[in-house]
Amino acid sequence: MYLDHNITMRIARILGKIDMSALLLDASGNVVLPEGDQRHFTLPEAVRTNPTTPLVYGGVTLIGTDDEQPVYLCLQGDSNDVKNCAMLCAELINMVAKTDVGQVNREQSLRMMLRGDVEGAELESMAAEHEIPLSRSRSVLYFYFTDIESDAAMQMLQNSADDDDMLCEVGRNAIAMVKNVEESVDFTEMEEYAAAIENTFLTETGSTVFIGVSDPRGELSQISEAFAEARAAIDVGRIYHSNRHVFLYRNLLLERFLNDVPADIGVGYNTQIFNRKTARLFNDEMVHTIETFFENSLNLSETARKLYIHRNTLVYRLEKVQRTIGLDLRTFDDAVTFKMMMLLGKSNAARRNNRM
Repeated sequence: MYLDHNITMRIARILGKIDMSALLLDASGNVVLPEGDQRHFTLPEAVRTNPTTPLVYGGVTLIGTDDEQPVYLCLQGDSNDVKNCAMLCAELINMVAKTDVGQVNREQSLRMMLRGDVEGAELESMAAEHEIPLSRSRSVLYFYFTDIESDAAMQMLQNSADDDDMLCEVGRNAIAMVKNVEESVDFTEMEEYAAAIENTFLTETGSTVFIGVSDPRGELSQISEAFAEARAAIDVGRIYHSNRHVFLYRNLLLERFLNDVPADIGVGYNTQIFNRKTARLFNDEMVHTIETFFENSLNLSETARKLYIHRNTLVYRLEKVQRTIGLDLRTFDDAVTFKMMMLLGKSNAARRNNRM
């Protein structure tokens, strides 16, 4: 269920009337209210299975607004009064958020398709009404803006889009572009296209934009899968590559794999290298050195040039790592081992930050 600005403001007024801390989460666990809160939470399976039944979880009360397309309300506290308040607020929010599907415009229809809110005959009817072909190769680009709202960014994106591309707002700071592509799409060109848009926003507004690019889909019925991939590309990419802003879903295979490793297993492997004994060795300077070395394909000369240090200084640092943990990062196998352990640490840190 998508909540536009007007609906969000009405829900905010409802939550503002209650005397307790409250969060509104979308179906993926992203915080919708309060505005500006960028956290993401993993919703318990119990509340996903029975959304409208209040669930006490870690000192908070969770409840969904309906059984089919819920958003979730999280209230601080676990008393009966809190549960009753949660049920009442959820019912009010559900009433506010209900949309008459038969009266939505083209952008609203596209938004519902992207979020998987319509399917089958309903999707085909919407597509016919708004002249959206059912079969065509398309990729979804998801734009997340940190400093400007989506309505202010829409015009700039319209200037960058082709005539047959489709744009719609999918959040207060997010826009999706459904872009027609060739079946044998060149993803290098797609990445360059996204990077050009990123640079335009940075140059003209000074604002940072994160861009996720999905794999292509040939059927409109699969467009929600592409939308999920584009969002996931940003979510996963930002964990492992904090210096980047453009993320292709297909280029994050290792990162997606490591993100799916159970937390306890990831911690166990990560701490074999990163622990109290090695904390002084792996300071910010050493980690930056190693990451730059990896980014430059284990090329000693190029890495030294990028770091503005002598080649022998770089060799000394890498040999110090080898003496301490037994891995020679100049060899491919040891470099891969180290990188995986390092990325597992980033994944575990992200999980701690997102814990409910």
